[in-house]
Amino acid sequence: MHVERQKILIIDDTPANIQILNEFFQNDYDIFFATNGSDGIRIARLAVPDLILLDIMMPEMDGYEVCEKIKADPVTRQIPVIFVTAMSNLDDEEKGLTSGAIDYITKPVSAPIVKVRVKNHLELKRHRDMLEKLTIELDLKNRELNLLVRKDALTGLANRRYFDEILDSEIKRANRSGQLLSLILCDVDFFKSYNDHYGHVAGDKCLQTIGEVLRNNTKRVSDLPARYGGEEFAVIFPDTPHGGAGLLAEKLRQEMILRAIPHACSNVAEMVTLSFGVVEAQPARERDPVWYINAADKALYQAKEIGRNQVIIASFD
Repeated sequence: MHVERQKILIIDDTPANIQILNEFFQNDYDIFFATNGSDGIRIARLAVPDLILLDIMMPEMDGYEVCEKIKADPVTRQIPVIFVTAMSNLDDEEKGLTSGAIDYITKPVSAPIVKVRVKNHLELKRHRDMLEKLTIELDLKNRELNLLVRKDALTGLANRRYFDEILDSEIKRANRSGQLLSLILCDVDFFKSYNDHYGHVAGDKCLQTIGEVLRNNTKRVSDLPARYGGEEFAVIFPDTPHGGAGLLAEKLRQEMILRAIPHACSNVAEMVTLSFGVVEAQPARERDPVWYINAADKALYQAKEIGRNQVIIASFD
């Protein structure tokens, strides 16, 4: 497996020092260099090296300030910095490490020692980068998994589990805001006969079309179309004026008729139709998710009892 060469940036105002360090590392790493702090910071942002070897005594901007600026920049803050300097006082070393450096090497440098220390820090950097990459990949996979857990595989709508979660949270939110919350339940008329006559593949395509109709007509972020189970679908419709959910249900009913999916075994039309039950209510203490579902289901049952292919809005005291 090809391993990309790591990059080292050398920042030193003395070209001879740069040349010495370059000879140490050029066979194993890609080397960049700068002879002042401003150029070093600019190159660090552009090249994003894996390690910076930094002198302290430089004109205009010393190494401490350069290190602090590198560590304050989100683009470069993760790059490890090693001071390579003639300043051997313990106070200077403490100041260097405090400014953000991970190591402090005094000149004149020993080639074997500086090579080993640089190699060790670069290995740590490589492992950190790999761990960060794996963490990002794992996070993306978890997001994909969360979406899959929430989605019905056939229709692409929310599944029953996610529907239950959102209905509960929307009821609590409506309780706090005092807004009207609506729930629509719909059922495919004579779907068993459709499946028996046309086959399950056609039945699946029919359900996918219904999912598409629901998805295309619920545009707000807060609206949630879901596959409730089998040939039943639901739409959670929060923060709507009185009558809004009934209008949406009627629009969905008509949109489904316009799709004109043939249904030779239907007793109400020559195409696939939907029956709807709608509940519009302001949440109260006794109006939990079960109450909303029962109210919408009762209205749906009435729609099917009196002829199907229609919308019934629940009535209650």
